[in-house]
Order: sequence, then structure tokens, then C-alpha cells
Amino acid sequence: MTHLTQTAFRKAEKKYKRGQLAHDLDNAVDLANKPAVNQAVRAIRLAHDLEDPATVPFRLFTHKRPPAYVLRDHPGLLLIPNPFTDEAQRWLARKCLCDCPRPPNRTNLDAFFDTPPESLFALASDATTCSQPISNRAEKDILMADVTLPKDRVYTQPGLPAALLERQRWCTLGMQYNWTTKEYDRGTSPFDQDIDCLMRAIAIAITRPEGSAGDSVDTGNEYDGNSFASEAGIVNYYDERATMAGHVDKTEEKMDAPLISLSIGLSCVFLIGGMTRDTEPTPIVLRSGDVLAMCGESRMAYHGVPVVLDGTTPEFLNNPSAGTGDVVAATYPEWHHFAGYLTHHRINCNARKCS
Repeated sequence: MTHLTQTAFRKAEKKYKRGQLAHDLDNAVDLANKPAVNQAVRAIRLAHDLEDPATVPFRLFTHKRPPAYVLRDHPGLLLIPNPFTDEAQRWLARKCLCDCPRPPNRTNLDAFFDTPPESLFALASDATTCSQPISNRAEKDILMADVTLPKDRVYTQPGLPAALLERQRWCTLGMQYNWTTKEYDRGTSPFDQDIDCLMRAIAIAITRPEGSAGDSVDTGNEYDGNSFASEAGIVNYYDERATMAGHVDKTEEKMDAPLISLSIGLSCVFLIGGMTRDTEPTPIVLRSGDVLAMCGESRMAYHGVPVVLDGTTPEFLNNPSAGTGDVVAATYPEWHHFAGYLTHHRINCNARKCS
């Protein structure tokens, strides 16, 4: 019998698979672990301020120029450990759960169910709608050229909002991504203005950073963030068992702009490799609020999430009353619904410029 040799990336994925080696994080880059920082990453200094977007009526960032880092072995990968205020993280969680999954944005459930205009989270949190089943999409109705089609009638029974919420894995923002053709459907949906302004503020702040002592250092990011615009993005919803297999994001026409990623809720292990799966990846612990930007060479690197770390959601997110006094709280259901979800989930919101 011929045995296929596993790639270095696949070996790392199996190492951090849930239940194996008790999630050995000793060799992972964890920005809360100073010795690991000294060995694997280099501190840099942002050359531009993180400016609060004018569209958001409260403070998003704790510091204008928070600490930032690059990985020594992965040019172009920039990390900013949680620069957000607690309120900003709660605001972003609300956006990702209540606003982003609504039409005309699409989710992984749209090909199977007649999802209403409200978000599943809102329906599951409302006492008057949580017990109203959502019907499965009739076969004739799913024949839409710009939507990924199911191979079979996977869901043949209606589902309650709470049950479907647990099956919601992603929604696409801006130019909608077709998972079958691996192409974007141009002009299908406007990108959320607030999230776009937030991502642009980050893109500007990470433009040509300097060494920690003001010296010249090649960070792998020469892109001028003033040219950045969020044209497409994905919000991923991970439960405690979810993973993201190693892959490369390369659908965009131009790859010079950074891919910016934000984490909310549970921590995870993020693997960043090289141009092939044969390069041994570096494991990074991403915590709630952390900013990761894939710039330059790292835009073509294999990356993935082999494990979500349960029990790691910070208290200001899983406290049932923590968000009731926020500026935007009045427009959403009670915070305890969000706290219950975030206790057991990780949200990743990412954006990229395509042209």
C-alpha cells in the first residue's frame, strides 16, 4: 500500500486538532507571552495614528499608536494586539451578528432556506419569532446563477432560528463571493460603511511602519493605506468545534492591498505558512480584538484555523449585562443574548480590496 506523505501544514493542523496534545501552545506566538514575542516576532512602531471613523459616535481605539509586531519568518504579516475599547468590540459583535448577515449579503444558508430580511440572531433572540420555523427553500427557487447550489436537498424540514443560527458559518460582504466559480459577483451589495471606515483606518495606520526604535525595517508592507477601500469581505462564525482548512486567498485581481482580519469572542490558533503546504507554518494565538493584516508576500501564504480555544472569551463580552449601556445598545436586543453566543463562538471579520 502506498502511503501519502503529509505536508508540513497538514501535520501542524493535526497537531492542534481539538482533543490532541491538549492544545500544546508552548511554541505558539502569543502576544501575551513576552518570551515568545522576543523569539518569534519583532516589535515595530506605527508611523500613522489609528483614527476613529467619523461614522462611529464613540471611541473605538484605546491608543492612537498601539504596540504592533511583525513575524521574523513571515514578511508582510502584521499583528496589533487588541487596540479596541470594550465598547468597540461589543459594537463590532452586534454588527457582525445583526447587520452583516442580512440581505442583500448572503450566508451559507441562503441556498437551503427562505431566510427572512431579519438576521437569524435577531429572530432567535426575539420571544415572538424564536418559535416560528423557517421553511426550506423549494428546489425550483434555488436555481439562481449567482448562488452556490446544493448538490442535494440537504435540509428537507423547516428549522427554528436558534438551530439555524448554529449552522450559520459565514456571510459575504460587498462584492458577493461565488464559492462554486471562485469569482466575485460585482456590484451585488454595498459594503457596510462603518466596517469599511474601520478597515480603512487600520490600513492607513499600518502603512510603512518603522522599527521599534525608529530605525528602518522591512515590514513587507509598502501599500499606501489611503488607497484602501473594502470591496469584499467575509464574516466567519466559528463554534467551539469549528476549523478553517489551510488555504490561500487569491481571487482578487490585485494582491498589493492588505487583507485585514479582526477577531471577536473565543481565541483560536491561527497557522501562517509559506507559498506551498510544504513550508512549516507558525502557530499564532489570536485573541478577542486582535488585528491581523496580511500584506505583501504574506498575501499568498497558506493559512488556516485548526482549533478554537473554548473558555477564552473575555468577561466584558460574556457578562450578560456588560453591553446594556453602550451607545448603540438601544437599537439591538438585550446584551445577554450576545453574551450567550460569544461565550461559545468566535467571530472573524475580514476585508480586502479587489481591484
